Amino acid sequence: MYETEEARLKQLKEHLDQQSLPLSEADQAIRQGMERARREKKRARKRIFGSVAVVALLLLTFITSIRVSPVFAQALASIPGLEKFVELIVMDKGLDAVIQNDYYQEIGVTQTIDDKTLTVDGVILDETGINIFYTIESKRSLKGLQVDYIHLKAEGIPEGSFSYGNIMGEKEVYTYKDRIDYQFGELYTSENQSFDLKIAIKLQGEPTVFTVPFTVPEQVKPSEVYTIDKEVDIEGQKFIIEKVTVSPLRVGVKISNDPANTMKILQFEDIRLEDEKGEVWGAIQNGTTAFGGEDGNSTLFLQSNYFSKPEKLYLRIKKVQALKAEEAVAEINTETAQWLNQPEDHRIQLLKSDKEHAAFIMPDIKGQDFSFFFVGAITDLEGREVKTPSTEKYDDGEATHWRVNFDRTDYTNPLRLELFAYPNYLEGDIKIELK
Repeated sequence: MYETEEARLKQLKEHLDQQSLPLSEADQAIRQGMERARREKKRARKRIFGSVAVVALLLLTFITSIRVSPVFAQALASIPGLEKFVELIVMDKGLDAVIQNDYYQEIGVTQTIDDKTLTVDGVILDETGINIFYTIESKRSLKGLQVDYIHLKAEGIPEGSFSYGNIMGEKEVYTYKDRIDYQFGELYTSENQSFDLKIAIKLQGEPTVFTVPFTVPEQVKPSEVYTIDKEVDIEGQKFIIEKVTVSPLRVGVKISNDPANTMKILQFEDIRLEDEKGEVWGAIQNGTTAFGGEDGNSTLFLQSNYFSKPEKLYLRIKKVQALKAEEAVAEINTETAQWLNQPEDHRIQLLKSDKEHAAFIMPDIKGQDFSFFFVGAITDLEGREVKTPSTEKYDDGEATHWRVNFDRTDYTNPLRLELFAYPNYLEGDIKIELK
C-alpha cells in the first residue's frame, strides 16, 4: 500500500520537476522555511533512557510528514480518544494492523495535580514491549512543558529501554500528547498486567510528578518464533540469522556476527520481511530499532506482519553499513579541533569543536539519504564515559550537519567515538524462507 503511494508521488514529482513554472523564488522560500522548522523540531524532540544489561542501540527517526491511508485514518477516528494520536502512529504498517485488528486497549485512567491532568488514554502491550498513549491537559498554557523522566513498574517486567517526547515547544497550547515506547530486553510472559506509571514534568520551573496505576484488561497475544540458525554472507562478511520473533508490535531478528569478519557491520540499512505477493514490512520508523551488545550479537526490529498471516514469508537483506574494524572507532581532540583517526574516505568531517561540543559536516549530499546520527558511545583517554545529553542533525540542501553536546568538560582528550552508523555500504541479496 505505502510503496505504491510513494511510487506515484515520485512520478508526480518528476513530472512537476520538468515543468517551467515561474515559482522559483516562492519554492526557495518554502524550502528554507521547512528546513528552519526541521532544525527547530530536531533540537529536542526525543529523550531516550535505557537500562538493559546489553548496550541499547537506539535510533529514532522522527516524523516529518504524515503517511496514512484513508482506511487507517477512518479506523483511528472510530476509536474514542485515539484520533488525536495519528501523528504518533503513522508510518508503521504494524501499528496500522494493530489498530485495525482491535488490539489497542483503552485505559482512561487520570490523575489531577493542581491545574494539570494526566490521562493514560490507552496501551498496546505484547511480549516485546508496551506503547502507552497519554495526554496532559491544563487550563494554563503548557508552553515550554518538559518531561524530566518516566518510570514504569510491574511485577516481573524485564529491563528495557524507553523512548518518549521531551519538550512541548513555545506554542500557546493547553494539551500535550505523546507515546511512550518501552522495549523489553527479553520477552515478557507474566500474566500480571498491572503497571505503575510515573511521569515527572516541569512547567515554568515548577515540577510535578504524576503516578498513575493501570491494568491492561486483555491478555497479550503470544509471539510466533521462527528458529533459523543460518549463516549468510555479504561481500565476504559473515553473520548468522539465529531466529525471527513475530509479535503484534514488532518483529525481532536476532543476528550474531562472525568474529573473524574484517569489517564491523554498523547498520542493516535494507532489511525487511516480504510475503509471496511482494508486500514489504521494513524497519521501525519511530522508536527503538535495535538492541546490540559488544559481543557482536544484536536484535533488529522491523514493522510487524503479525495480523497478516501470509502463506509464504521471507526475510530479505540487501544492504548494510560497514567499516574496516580499525576505522569503526574514531578519535578527536576537541581542544585543537583535530580528527586524529577516521574512516579513510573522510566523508564526515570535524568542522569545529571545544570541550563543550563538536560540530561535524558531510558535504555533497545530493542524491543521498543518510538519516542516521553516526556517533555512538564516547570515552576519553582515561576510559571515562562522556555522555551526550543533547544532539542535533539537519540538512541544508548542500550538506548534512551534526552537533554533539557533551555532559561535562573535565575529560581528557582525545575522545574515542564509537561509530554507530556511516555511509559506507556492502550490498547483496539474502533471502531466507521463514514459512
